[in-house]
Order: sequence, then C-alpha cells, then structure tokens
Amino acid sequence: MRKVSPAIRCLFVLPAVLWFCAAIIVPVGMAVKDSFYSWDGITAKVFIGLDNYKELLHDEIVWKSLKHSLEMAFWCVLFQLPIGMFFAVILYNRKLKGRNFFRTAFFLPVILSSSLIGILWGQIFDPNFGLLNGILNFVGSSAQPLWLGDPKSSLGCVIAVVIWQFIGNYILIYYTALHNVSEDIMESAMLDGAKSFQLFTKIQLPLIWPVIRLTLILATVNSLKYFDLVYIMTGGGPNSSSEVLATYVLRTAFNSMRYGYGNAVAVVLLFLGVFFISLYNIILKNKED
Repeated sequence: MRKVSPAIRCLFVLPAVLWFCAAIIVPVGMAVKDSFYSWDGITAKVFIGLDNYKELLHDEIVWKSLKHSLEMAFWCVLFQLPIGMFFAVILYNRKLKGRNFFRTAFFLPVILSSSLIGILWGQIFDPNFGLLNGILNFVGSSAQPLWLGDPKSSLGCVIAVVIWQFIGNYILIYYTALHNVSEDIMESAMLDGAKSFQLFTKIQLPLIWPVIRLTLILATVNSLKYFDLVYIMTGGGPNSSSEVLATYVLRTAFNSMRYGYGNAVAVVLLFLGVFFISLYNIILKNKED
C-alpha cells in the first residue's frame, strides 16, 4: 500500500480548516474584539475597554437570562438523555413490530422547522382556543391558564417543547450506539447466564460510555445556546420571564442597537459553553480513569 505524503494529507485537510476558520474562528474573534467597543451600527466605533463587561455585572436581565439558560440546560439533560436511552433500548429489541415507524416518528420533530413547531405549540398553548385549555374545559375544570402569557409558566412551557423536539436526536444516537456493540460479546454474556438487565448495565452501558459523554456535552451546550423556539413562542417575555442569553443577545444588539454590549453577552455565552465542556471532560475523564 502506497504511503500518502504529509503534504497531500495537509492539502485534503486544508478546506475543512479554512472553513472552520471562516465560520467559527473569525466570527468569534470579531465578537470578542467588538465587545470592547460601543457601537450603534451607524456611527464610528468607540473603544470603551471593559465597560460592557462591567455593565453586565449589574444588569438584572443578564443574570435572569443566565439563570433561565442554566435551567433549560439542566432540565434538557435530565429528561432528554434518560428518556432517549429508555426508548433506544426499547427500539433495540428486534422483536418489536414497527421499529422503523417508531424511529421515524421519534426523529420527525428534530428535522421539522423550529418556526413550524413554535407556531404549532403556540396554538396548543393558546389560552382562548388552544388544545390544552380545551381539554381542561372538557374535563370540567374552571382553570384557564395563560401558559405562555404567564411569567410563572412561560419558561417551563418552552423548555417542555425543546425537550420534546430534540429527544428523538438522542434516541437515534443511543440506538445506533447499542447496535454497534459486538454481537459476539452479547452472545458470550448470554451463554454465561446474563439476563437482559445485566447485559445492559454490565456490557452495553460501559461500551457506549463515550457516546453518553458526548451526548451529555451536546445536550448541555445546545440548550445553553438555544434561541429559535424561545424567540418564536415568547420572544423572551412576558417581562423577561423566559429570556435566555441567546435571545438577550438579539434584543440588545439588534433591537436596542447596542452591538458592543450584545457581543459582550455573546462572549459570556461562549465561555459558559466552553466551561461546561471542560468541566464535563475533567469529571468524566477522572471517572474513566
């Protein structure tokens, strides 16, 4: 077999590196740079140093948005991963009829447009004509919650929809990981008398642990930066009760025309994601060791 020279290897990798730099490194660098400026998008930029970051420390909505983003990450990880694993194990059963149908049904919300899902669930949560209040009326309840219009329930409703939309992603990931476990290992364990639960806990879970670690990182980071459904369903309201860092970036940068301050919020969101990735890697690596 002929060896490929290092120069040829670099040539093949170069397009991916250039794309990564153009799509990730350059925008991040520009955001960090602009976070040290005051700019309204029209007049000249004014260098203000760390003033935007000092203002962040005293901005109540930033802290509220940070709390909401962390809540979303917590609940998404808590529900998406265990439920995703549960259904993946069920779908792994070859005796289950209609496995292909259920795989498609679970994954369908993932590929649907967030705009479509936001509008659909907005209609379901509608206090006057929505399905939920219609069900409450049908069972004789006099309660007519505002759902998305109530500061106490708006964030919870959005989180529930986000969990529902992306849970199929983790079902498919875990399902594929379980299928990649060697049949020889499974058969050997069964010959030794291992039951289904033992096969799962002693054989499959340890072998797919790297995948579980990856999904833990993905679920956390994706939840922290989630924007679409929050903006479509509530816009961060009412009274910032469902505001997350991603929607606050948009509101400060484009609605208030404070691009420097918006970039500072975006940088905080970026470093929050990096922090959790590093934390997970340290904790889980120590566990593996």
